[in-house]
Amino acid sequence: MEKELIVSTGAIGESNFHIQLTPAYRRRIFEDERVAELTLAYILEKLAELKVQIVAYNYGPEHLHLFVANVRFVSEIELVRQIKGYSSFKMRKYFKNLFCDKLRGKKFWTEGHFYRSVGAVNKETMKHYIEDCQDKHWEKIEKPKVVGNMQKKIIDFST
Repeated sequence: MEKELIVSTGAIGESNFHIQLTPAYRRRIFEDERVAELTLAYILEKLAELKVQIVAYNYGPEHLHLFVANVRFVSEIELVRQIKGYSSFKMRKYFKNLFCDKLRGKKFWTEGHFYRSVGAVNKETMKHYIEDCQDKHWEKIEKPKVVGNMQKKIIDFST
């Protein structure tokens, strides 16, 4: 996917990231499609507020991949802090009953995260992470149908 460079006063460029977030204790909370959908909805709310675009996303049973673009008003660490904090607060406040058997205390996410700065996110990169790397995480369980349907597929992006 070709992305145009962002032009602003005194700067031109792009800032895109692949981010992986993991629930506390690496619990398989995303096996429940409602938890996956609601968590993503809160993350999308926060990304919109931060003026960050989501290019693609995908779930494993115990982690979430996000490809984000236009990260220019916050640092990578602040972006992750914001989306983890907001989604954790909302999920625990309104939907704790959906995952209280797997997560205890005040934690929703692990403290750490993975990130990689990426150039223009292209079809091959997304194919590798979204399709090729995810099957291993679903080997021992049946992948929820709704989670699979809500993932952006490679064909949804232009070359």
